[in-house]
Amino acid sequence: MPWIAFIGPFVPFIAMLPPAIAAMWIASRWFKSREGASQIRTELAALRESQAEMLEPLDFTERMLNRLPKP
Repeated sequence: MPWIAFIGPFVPFIAMLPPAIAAMWIASRWFKSREGASQIRTELAALRESQAEMLEPLDFTERMLNRLPKP
């Protein structure tokens, strides 16, 4: 009996390998992008906090200038 007759029952499993490998690759890329997104969110939060800290003196100055009598 030829050797190919012995691998016949395994053909469906062999055919599933490329899509399974592709799915694992896509999943790994997705997880890596999610990790990067959380890092960007953290940096964005830090930038917003520093912006708010920088705007506090400006707000204070505007309030003080608004209290001055207008000529």
